[in-house]
Amino acid sequence: MTRRARAAIAASLVAITAGAWSAGPTHKPTGTPAPAPRASAAAASASASAAASAPVEFAGTFATGTTYVGDMFYDARALKTWRPVKDVQPGANVAWTVRWDNIDQFPALKTAAGQARTQRFRFRVVKADIVSGSPKMPWMATYHCEVLSAEPVAAPSAPTQTPHQQQAKPRH
Repeated sequence: MTRRARAAIAASLVAITAGAWSAGPTHKPTGTPAPAPRASAAAASASASAAASAPVEFAGTFATGTTYVGDMFYDARALKTWRPVKDVQPGANVAWTVRWDNIDQFPALKTAAGQARTQRFRFRVVKADIVSGSPKMPWMATYHCEVLSAEPVAAPSAPTQTPHQQQAKPRH
């Protein structure tokens, strides 16, 4: 591989990474006052861990270190893994997958009954690996996530019908 090709790949990776960071969710202050400049290190780390543990609704982008809450479905046909219900926006020419690093700690998610229902995950993004096999191939993003909790999403209630609505209509 020539130096020019390596430089082009490096520049592309930087552009994709910058785009992913700028497209990530924005974090606004929660209204809590900032600690005083002379506050102890323990108080500063406690407030930082509290902010880091507050989950954010998953909106389609993954940011390393962020805790999210989002609905997931089990993709039994293609990848045999849990995937977000919301569309993931990784960037142009980027394929993606989620690797659930500790899914074995949740045996209910491995059963057919658990996989048949949408689940509400609370999860944290541990790291993101973004690689490319060659300049002609798309980039591949693997998001390593840790499941913190999972609960089945309540099934929507069936609409009630009157006896008149339940009758079959004749076909013409």
